[in-house]
Amino acid sequence: MNGPILFRNIGTLLSGDLAHPMLDATSVLVDGGVIREIGTEPDAETVIDLHGATLAPGFWDSHFHPYFGDYSPRQRVNGAVERTVVSGVTTLISAGAGHQPGMYLPSPTLPNVQAGSAGHGGDPRRARDARGTKALAITMTEAWRTERPSGVKCYAGTVFAEDGFVRDDFVDLAANGIRMLKFQRPISRIADAETYRSWAAELGLLVMTHTGNRSMTKDVASIRDSLRAIDPDIAGHVNGGPTPAPREAVDWLIDHGRAALELVFIGNLRVAAHVLRRAAERDELHRVILGSDLPGGTGVVPGAMLRTIQLLSHLSDVPVELLVCMATGNTARVHRLPGGLVAVGEPADLVAWDPVEASETDDFLDCVAYGDRAYPGLIMIDGVVVHHGNPLLLSPKRMPTIHRNAPALAAGSV
Repeated sequence: MNGPILFRNIGTLLSGDLAHPMLDATSVLVDGGVIREIGTEPDAETVIDLHGATLAPGFWDSHFHPYFGDYSPRQRVNGAVERTVVSGVTTLISAGAGHQPGMYLPSPTLPNVQAGSAGHGGDPRRARDARGTKALAITMTEAWRTERPSGVKCYAGTVFAEDGFVRDDFVDLAANGIRMLKFQRPISRIADAETYRSWAAELGLLVMTHTGNRSMTKDVASIRDSLRAIDPDIAGHVNGGPTPAPREAVDWLIDHGRAALELVFIGNLRVAAHVLRRAAERDELHRVILGSDLPGGTGVVPGAMLRTIQLLSHLSDVPVELLVCMATGNTARVHRLPGGLVAVGEPADLVAWDPVEASETDDFLDCVAYGDRAYPGLIMIDGVVVHHGNPLLLSPKRMPTIHRNAPALAAGSV
């Protein structure tokens, strides 16, 4: 499609912005991959008629574990990323690349599918050092700059904290596009963790923690104390990945930390509901972001983001339109990235949603709150329609129709 693209007859327009989650408009004009106008209907080369369906920002998965290309070695699955896009996700944030066979084997006390080679003479510590983790992070960043299955945006610049880093490593990482330092496995000393945190802040890297069943350093037994010392920008899977941290650590993050509070599909839903309720009580829903923590040992669930929104709507009093913001605009803002919003000047990453045929509901928000499955009828990334029609076998009630070279439609005469 060349030239301006006009979305018209939008039934509900979700913004991704907590301050104004729904916009009073029925049209959006896209040109050059960017949202140019909202609420107007100028002539356009292409008109996409939503017939009353919902238009929303594409979901952002704030906790994704990429490999090379569209393959997951943890589950030996091809096509997981493409199916995730088809399920309404347009942006992935890497929580670290830890699934490379032979690279990041777990410790003997944390076995998983990758540990098999350790039983054949492999060293489970192999490549778990500053040199190995740095090289992998830079390689992944370069690979995903151009590898975009179904047009997805994958921000893969995340490096795991390991013993042995010096400041020059952080300078090099920042120069090569690394955006985030993640404390994934325990490093040896809390003093080093605090130094890493300081270097990261100095050079503009975000800091994320694996928030779960272990301390971030070997010399501090308390999970809460290690989190307090690091004071992350993002508390990764605060509801567990899959096992959450003790309640005292979770509550410290809510009450005293500055971190964004990430809730993930594979985690503990009771803890997720607790975090969401506490954040709402503190008027701090802007701190909550959503992710899947997939692919991983739990499996591959392309529809995890929508399902997480749905489950949280059932476990809390937070309206669906605000939960959508936590999976879109909140994540973009926390990660200091463009997108996640329906606003003039933002990237045109948009999804048309509607209830599945035969649902008792007639609107996306009601459908999600009720518990039925909603389906995307059209997915756009950077102003390009990457999926249109019936990619998930079941059809939405109102399928968008595309009319090319139709200024008369744009003018409303048809």
